[in-house]
Order: sequence, then C-alpha cells, then structure tokens
Amino acid sequence: MSDEVVITGMGIVSPIGNGEAAFWDSLSAGRSAAAVVDGLDTSDLTRRIACQVREPIDVGRPMGRASAMAVTAARDAVASAGIDTTAIDPGRCTVLVGTTMGETEFIEAELGCADEDWLSADHMKRIAQGRPGCIAEAVRSDLALRGSSVDLYGACAAGNMAIAKARRMLLDDHCDVALVGGADGFSRLAFLGFMRLRVMAAERCRPFDRDRDGLFVGEGSVMFVLERQSTAKARGATVRACVAGASITSENYHPTRPHPEGDGLARAVREALCEADLKPSDIDYVCAHGTGTPQNDAIEVKVMQSVFPDGVSFSSVKALTGHTMGAAAAVEAACCVLSLEHQKLVPTWFLENLLESCSLDALRDGVRSTRVRHVVNNSAGFGGYNASVVLSAA
Repeated sequence: MSDEVVITGMGIVSPIGNGEAAFWDSLSAGRSAAAVVDGLDTSDLTRRIACQVREPIDVGRPMGRASAMAVTAARDAVASAGIDTTAIDPGRCTVLVGTTMGETEFIEAELGCADEDWLSADHMKRIAQGRPGCIAEAVRSDLALRGSSVDLYGACAAGNMAIAKARRMLLDDHCDVALVGGADGFSRLAFLGFMRLRVMAAERCRPFDRDRDGLFVGEGSVMFVLERQSTAKARGATVRACVAGASITSENYHPTRPHPEGDGLARAVREALCEADLKPSDIDYVCAHGTGTPQNDAIEVKVMQSVFPDGVSFSSVKALTGHTMGAAAAVEAACCVLSLEHQKLVPTWFLENLLESCSLDALRDGVRSTRVRHVVNNSAGFGGYNASVVLSAA
C-alpha cells in the first residue's frame, strides 16, 4: 500500500487509571481494579467483584456512562494528537465506537420501578437517548464534527473491529481522520448474565492459569486518532504506532462458545499478518484476549500455537482491568501502543501455574524490557465475532 494508517493520538479511561501515565503505571506495577461492585446489591449473589472506573467522569452535560467515558477519552485523544478540529474539514472526520452493551442504564435503572413509571413518557425519552449509535454521536457532537458516526456492535471484539473498519476507510479515502475505539459502562445485565453463565471469577482473575475460574466484568473507554501517514507527516504530527494490518472474521458455531479449534480467531490473525506483509516470526508479542475463563483460554492457546509454531511471547491485561466488554480490544490496543513506545512487555499478573498444554512464552513475574517491533492484538466475542490488529513501531 502506498500510504500507511497511523495512530497519532490516544485517550484512556480505564478501571486501573485514566490517562496514559496512570494506565501504564498500573499495568507495570500489577495493580488490579478488582473490588466489590458499586451500584448493585450483591448480598444475595454468588459473585461480588468487578473492575469499575472509580474516578469521577464529568463531561458537562447529561449523557449515558459509556458515552461520557467515550467523550472524555476522545477529548484526550484529540489533544494528544495535536489536532485543531476547527482547522480540518469536519465532514471528513469519522467516529467509530465499538461496544458490546451500548447504553443500558436507561433501561436497567427502571427495572425495579413501579408499574406506572415503566415506559412512562420520561422513561421512553431516556431509552431513546440511549439508542444504538448514541455513543459515537455523543463524541461527534461534542467535537462539532459532521462526518459519519457509528456504534459497532461486535460483542467483545468490537474495539478491534472499529480499528479495522477505520483503517479501511482511511485507505479507501473515505475520511481523513478517524476517531475510533471502544466504550462500555458497567452493566448489571452483563454482570448477572456472566454470573449465570458461570464464567465469573470468585476472587481473582487468572488468565491462562491452570486454576483459573473466570473473568471480572469491567468498564471503560479508549479512543484513538487514526490518519494516513502522509497526512500526519504533512501537519508535523508525532506518529505513535502504525496500524499495519487488521482482519475481522466470524464463526457460525455457537451463540456463546468459540469454535473448538478457534477457527475464526486463527483466520483473523493470519489474515491480519497477511495484510501487514509480515510472517509469524516477525511478531514480538501477542496481547491475548485472555479472559480467564477455562474454555476460552485453552482455545486461544491452541490458536496461538497453531499460528506461531516457532513460539511467541504473550500476556493478558484482563487480570488487572477486568473484561471491559466492547472497550476491551481498545484497552489492549493502548497497551500495545505503549509497549511499542516503551520497548517493554507487561505480564499476565497472577499467573502462577501455566496451562500444561501451552508451549509458548507466557509473560509473568514482572515487566520485560526487550525489542518490540510488531505486535498482534487479539479479540473474540459472543456470536462468533473475532478481530485481530497488527500494530508496528513508529
């Protein structure tokens, strides 16, 4: 390709800290956000722990929690990219936000209300405010842009799907700037749903550990500024990383379980590598989906061993951040960008007894300083959604 897509800005709202410095510091120190759930009575539940954003989020006007976090992250991304939104064609700037749940609080807040309040005029108005598309629209409105705005519902692969879609739009000259990432607020529906599926950890999330017992539900938003390298160079922007390749695949296998051989994820990784014109041996690190659930982790190890027969280093950050739903892949892409910049890899914290079937280099016991040129960010979700993104050092 004659022009590359690059990342020039990044904004982070996460359970382990808002902003790049706090986020990276927590990843490096192994500080988990796991704590007793705030905003949900768990006294009669079998699970009580989640990873929530504890810092106040105030964007100056009423909106849903996912939207507020996305707006906050987008403002920081634009500022870090050094873009003056008044100096660019607002119609050539697109907003893509991957999400799993969208805005659910408009419905969840009324679940225990009296019958006369259910679907009242005020309730219906608030439901309409949380309609599909409202998160990306909140970002577009806040930044006074006029390009397209879309919420991508791709389950837990949504963040990577948004990056992949934005990359293609830029390469096809459908836009000049893309504000892209993922966002999900804490959802009682998700918490109770994962608990009923029996895939939630009791006390600690331990991806790829033989004794893992599940995930923690999280929340957050990470937004990136993507543009073509020629555009970034023309305005003198600092390139944070290159989005060298990306792929989205799907499996027609099961509503909640991945294919036993990880067919869709394996195809996504291979296709992303092909787009990036890289060999498996070129990859220095895989930021794994790594939920901490028994089935998913075992299948992901099988996929990585198949795609990287000569081995590769890998880890999961969900041990600290929890599973931030549609924001997860974007949160992990932020980890990848910072790993490329710092030339350091963060481990899977709390990993003690590695899966016996795994022959790969599972990062653990602290941050590793090493050469990091190309990384793969993997994501998978319910419904057979899979998306992989290859990021390269600037």
